[in-house]
Amino acid sequence: MIKTLVTLSRGSSRQAGGAFTGLRTSLAAKLPPLAVYACACFAASISGSHAVTTGDWVSSSYQEIVVPDNIALPYRDITAISGGDLHTVALRQGGKVMAWGPGYDGQLDVPAAANSGVTAISAGYKHSLALKQDGSVLAWGLNTSGQTTVPVAAQSGVIAVAAGGRHSLALKQDGSVVAWGQVYSTTPPPVPPEAQSGVIAILAGGDTSWALKQDGSVVSWSNGAASTIQTGVAAMATGHQHQVFLKQDGTVAIQGFYLYGTGQQTPATVPAEAQSGVIAVAAGGQHTLALKQNGSVVAWGYGPGNSVPTAAQSGVIAIAAGREHSLALKQDGSVVVWGTYSDSAGSSGTPAAMPAAIRSSVTDIAAGFGFDLALKQDGGVVAWGKSSYGLTTVPAGAQSGVTAIAAGGDHAVARRQDGSIVAWGLYGQNAVPVAAQSGVTAIAAGYAHTVALTQAGKVVAWGSNSAGQTTVPAEAESGITAIAAGNSTTVALTQAGKVLAWGDNFHGQVTVPAAAESGVMAIAAGSNLTAALKRDGSVVAWGKPYDGQAFVDVTVPVAAQSGVIAITAGGDHIVALKQDGSVVAWGYNGNGATVVPADALNGVSEMVSNSFDRATFYHLGTPPPLDQDGDGLSDAAEIQMAALGFDPQVNQAALVSALITGAPSAGLYTAAQIQALHPGKTLIPRNPATGKVKLTLDWQKSTNLTSYSDFPASPAGVSVNGAGDIEFEFSPTDAAAFFRLDAH
Repeated sequence: MIKTLVTLSRGSSRQAGGAFTGLRTSLAAKLPPLAVYACACFAASISGSHAVTTGDWVSSSYQEIVVPDNIALPYRDITAISGGDLHTVALRQGGKVMAWGPGYDGQLDVPAAANSGVTAISAGYKHSLALKQDGSVLAWGLNTSGQTTVPVAAQSGVIAVAAGGRHSLALKQDGSVVAWGQVYSTTPPPVPPEAQSGVIAILAGGDTSWALKQDGSVVSWSNGAASTIQTGVAAMATGHQHQVFLKQDGTVAIQGFYLYGTGQQTPATVPAEAQSGVIAVAAGGQHTLALKQNGSVVAWGYGPGNSVPTAAQSGVIAIAAGREHSLALKQDGSVVVWGTYSDSAGSSGTPAAMPAAIRSSVTDIAAGFGFDLALKQDGGVVAWGKSSYGLTTVPAGAQSGVTAIAAGGDHAVARRQDGSIVAWGLYGQNAVPVAAQSGVTAIAAGYAHTVALTQAGKVVAWGSNSAGQTTVPAEAESGITAIAAGNSTTVALTQAGKVLAWGDNFHGQVTVPAAAESGVMAIAAGSNLTAALKRDGSVVAWGKPYDGQAFVDVTVPVAAQSGVIAITAGGDHIVALKQDGSVVAWGYNGNGATVVPADALNGVSEMVSNSFDRATFYHLGTPPPLDQDGDGLSDAAEIQMAALGFDPQVNQAALVSALITGAPSAGLYTAAQIQALHPGKTLIPRNPATGKVKLTLDWQKSTNLTSYSDFPASPAGVSVNGAGDIEFEFSPTDAAAFFRLDAH
């Protein structure tokens, strides 16, 4: 169990809201202005915040590394942090709780009651606790041992909480401890007499509990008798097999051992840098952290959470640790995270980075395998994440004048304003074929191959051809309007709305179903699945997403069977954007891929995923009228005006120009009105044979608002007034009837 605890020393007094004051003089000058002291919780009074707004980008899943400062605006209103096993919990100003990480057992399902009024948090093995201002406790996550079933005794009067392996603790105002859940085979965990009074702080481990008494002594117990193990303690923390104690004189004591990957047990010791001037301690699975007076962090032990990044070497006011990841809370309210999330077997997992909002100066995002790209408004590209193969070193040709970006497994691609391509990274992607060196209108990147679409509607592909993904079929040599690239697949959309797919078909991802052979307006490709958006707003999907244990059939939910205007596909999930700006996500939820961030539940304008990862970027804002062909007329308007020759999949600038120019001279519409044709109003179709426009009005009568019958209106009662309105005047024979007018 991984826990961290900051407490007060002897002589503390309680005040309203569960906060403590009255630090000993010897530590008062050293400690930051902490407000609430609880297991794995470090709270501070800090200023500065960022509310995610329109124009920002947010992500559905933690990213491989923190987004760089030149395009990122991370949450800067964090007041407390706590690290669990496969999840991290943070408390924001205003008392709102947020959580991130893999969290396979509901650790990320923060209850609505934790959106405000929370004063302290604690992340356990696979569950979390939150303390409310009114002294009640909230719990969520794994509940196999009753660890999230809060007893009546912990529903009021609580001043601190601690989440352990399979049990939870609460400290009451009267200095007593309440326990629930299970330790070893004992349910509920017993609380010894020594912890039933005079306790000022608590800590929960895997199957062990600790209580810090007013006299500075520490009492430890499991399912047997309690014992006093330390004196003169100000704070304490526990890792998997070691415990750390911050003494009242600023020194650190440690007991237990670190378990290295080979199974070797190495006694835990304290390095020289942490033997004085320490103001807080934290313990991870096999590593330890110490926060110094000068705001720097010292780390030692074993694992990826043991390497302190530059950002955590100054200005830190609080620390926390998980199994293999570490966290530092800075004075400006930002959080620095390093290390990884690992599974229960100890195998290395995804680097544990803080989710962040991305500034509105970013116009597009591309998510690669372990790295990401951002296209800025000035046409420059920014790259961050893993720096291998030169991925984060953007070449000169992509530092300005770029209009589109794509990210592959270990390579990046940029399309310039002049239609040329710049590529860098592995797999020889920088060797752009001649056919793609000019006139390119769209780009896509698979894991190890790149796809380009030329002005002539021709698909060009290069890179790895392990599954035939770069062998372009004759049908894709012309007339193509859109492209997408999966892990080892390539997908193209024809002018006629037909989907073509080639490459790896092990899971049926390139076997196009009949429903996607016509009427398609957009395509997306994942690792083992493919999706198509139909002109009627429905989604068709095929292939097999991996649910973490097996490959399963992809099933489109009801919410994505109508009203969809855009789609994107990640490794094993699909996301659909609806007309009202809401988002529907389905498939495998690894790393929270299908958990839509609270900020993106509505008001999303576009989305970006990649075909081999479990994250989606959401661009916040009102969805613009979809104009996939880029000719200045919305898709909806073109579909409605199909009788005039419009096709939403084909860029028909000349036809649009002719319409805009000819409409005013014909007395129809102004150029501005034509350009403003957006979804929302139905246009009257023109008969392509006669050129005439016909409007049919159908009157119907009802006396119950359920069934309607035809109600003939006399032609003499119909007229057109001076404003061009059609007026109907008649005398109904039934004064209690309702009338409906249908136009078609």
